[in-house]
Amino acid sequence: MRPLPIVLVLLSASPLVTASFAHGQANQPAPPPTLHTGANLVLVDVVVTDHDKPVLNLARGRFHVFEDGKEQTLFSFDEHQPPAAPPAFLAPQALPPNTYTNAPEYPQSSAVNVLLLDALNTPVGNQMQVRHKMIEYLGTVKPGTMLAIFTLGTKLQIVTPFTDDPASLLALLKKPKTNPQVSPALNTAQEATQVNNQVSAVTPTPTAASLAASLANTGEITSAPMDAAQALQRFQADSSAFQADVRMNLTLAALQQLAGYLGGIPGRKNVIWLSGSFPRVLLPDASLQSAEFTALRAYGDEIQKTDDMLTAARVAIYPVDARGLWGPSEFSAARPFITPGQAQSAQWAGQREERYAEEATLQQVADDTGGKAFLETNDLDKAVAGSVDNGASYYTLAYIPGNGKFDGKYRKIEVRLDDGHGLKLAYRRGYYADAPGASPGANDQTSAFAAALAHDAPGATEILIKARVLPATDPVFQGVSLPTG
Repeated sequence: MRPLPIVLVLLSASPLVTASFAHGQANQPAPPPTLHTGANLVLVDVVVTDHDKPVLNLARGRFHVFEDGKEQTLFSFDEHQPPAAPPAFLAPQALPPNTYTNAPEYPQSSAVNVLLLDALNTPVGNQMQVRHKMIEYLGTVKPGTMLAIFTLGTKLQIVTPFTDDPASLLALLKKPKTNPQVSPALNTAQEATQVNNQVSAVTPTPTAASLAASLANTGEITSAPMDAAQALQRFQADSSAFQADVRMNLTLAALQQLAGYLGGIPGRKNVIWLSGSFPRVLLPDASLQSAEFTALRAYGDEIQKTDDMLTAARVAIYPVDARGLWGPSEFSAARPFITPGQAQSAQWAGQREERYAEEATLQQVADDTGGKAFLETNDLDKAVAGSVDNGASYYTLAYIPGNGKFDGKYRKIEVRLDDGHGLKLAYRRGYYADAPGASPGANDQTSAFAAALAHDAPGATEILIKARVLPATDPVFQGVSLPTG
């Protein structure tokens, strides 16, 4: 028996797309819908703080915005402050049967907050600490604070949409979906220790007699097993580079997907990203003598593209380093025995360099999107509370660029404040002047569509759509010639 055809009717697509079936127009297919968009008006959200406290009630005339070094004329100016009472929640519109929409549910507030629990880039031990601190935070959250919870594993998933009920958030946080999970693309300290032990096993400590014999025979000191040790180190470096590449691609794709979901919500969106690491560049291992085995990958362009998507959606990233205060891995309880020496110092220096590089990238993402990074702190709950408070009060500057060309080039934004000595300003640092007809490539569209269809994944909301699913036998299609196949 042939299955009954199902027809998807697009009822409306905000703001400019509409489609319908009309009687008698079966032989005259309607032209495809056309979207019109532009980037004439540039919005810049600015957070002004004095010793981490918001500065309120600043006059419009004190703000000056520059694009590529040229001052722009402000088109509009608005100040946003937390409401005195909890904001009203925008209830979803009641839909008729068999009708669906991608309109997001969100509160009527000038700023909303997202908790992003990152298991892809965070060791399990740190995830447990994050979970404990978030439970503590939700027990002290201010009334009316709107939060949504997302998780990042091998894909981005939504745990709960926006709500101001801490009890429901706490219950959801205790569900198995948010349990700590081992990242398939993250080296653990135990794995690193195992590799170090393997290197030590094939590189025995030379005796005085063996060193003297080597010097007498060759005129220099050599150690034959070093080739095997270097091979293990090279293997570990290549493996780490591959895993970091996988993590980077998955993380950037998730942030882009999050920008697509939050883009349909007006106002500022503060994403509090609790993550263990986010490497931008994998530096070559200086201890390896052959450059052909070293891994060097840069992600500057991909990060800039992602930052641009986030800022276009008015999303500010607040990275919180889930690892807390830094310390060499040898000081961990998992490795109580420390072997002093030059090699140990070099290893600590390498760990410190890698940690600083990761923190620099987290700081860059925060700066590019107008957020704030919380690094080197064990008070994760206070960092989350500080992120919510920081993003609740801000000023929105709007201007029409003096350079009206859509050349696709990156344009730098700078905001200055008269008599602002000692005050800190956080805002987006620029944008790409893409033409109105510019669109991502087919591969980007396909991957974004596939990601939006994944189970528990947030859908894209830049274009709001309402659709109704009806069987082909429905009376609405009477007299209409439908495609078959």
